[in-house]
Amino acid sequence: MALIEINENEARSILKKLAIEILEEEGIVGTLWKMDRMRQECGGQSVDWVVGHICHHPYVKRHELAVKDGKSWIFKAKQIVEFLDMYFPELGVNHKRGGKAK
Repeated sequence: MALIEINENEARSILKKLAIEILEEEGIVGTLWKMDRMRQECGGQSVDWVVGHICHHPYVKRHELAVKDGKSWIFKAKQIVEFLDMYFPELGVNHKRGGKAK
């Protein structure tokens, strides 16, 4: 005789919700980030830095990874992570000015 009876359907449902929550927190699934999260991912850089070096970067514009929604920016989480993995070391140079960022 089992001491604990488990409802398998309920357990699956709870596990699925937790898995989705963890994946969204990690930015692994197709979620959107706001500027605060993007700044965090860029080591605490300023809003102006993120806009100048990421939002206006040719790759980001071409693939529409950042979208201005009124006054704020929204980023496609999964794709922007891939962009950061590829380009972050080189983002110290502002592509618009061609010089070192301040």
